Amino acid sequence: MAELLDVLGYDAVDIGTLADSWRSEPGTPVYVQPYLPAQPEGLTDAEKWHWFSETSGLLVPADMVKELTGTAVRRSAGDARATLAQD
Repeated sequence: MAELLDVLGYDAVDIGTLADSWRSEPGTPVYVQPYLPAQPEGLTDAEKWHWFSETSGLLVPADMVKELTGTAVRRSAGDARATLAQD
């Protein structure tokens, strides 16, 4: 799979085993936020959604993805679920 991603121009980042997949769940440093430019201040909820859906994402180098996943702190399942309810 990593070879296919490389051919398509993407970097594969090994963040560990399936048991380590929590490192990229909602609320962790690598989840969504690094790929977005700074959001303008003062947007209404409707404007935030429009901004989010219309704004191009940022390229995040593989080294930064690896670093961000390395700083993730494991939370309880209930705490992680609460993060999903907020989004």
